[in-house]
Amino acid sequence: MLIKTRNTTGTGHVTVAPICETSANVSHPEFYRLPTTGGDPFFGLTRSFYYEGEHRGYWRLVRLRERGKQRGVTLIPFDAVAKFVRDQMLKPEARRS
Repeated sequence: MLIKTRNTTGTGHVTVAPICETSANVSHPEFYRLPTTGGDPFFGLTRSFYYEGEHRGYWRLVRLRERGKQRGVTLIPFDAVAKFVRDQMLKPEARRS
């Protein structure tokens, strides 16, 4: 993540400095629920994309269910998906065709 700040020397130059997400006071959950319809609220990715990403090894989904129950809740790890998105942004343009 990059942040633009004004130089305090009075020259008016813009400084771009990398900062980590935790120091930028970015608030996000550790896990969030798999969306039932449409895209998720953070990245806009669909259920099928998350299942396919798990199949390809991009991230690992967390499944919770009570003993004896057939249905449960599927959770998505925010940091793993954010890392995937950042890695996709850093790929060279030649590989994106």
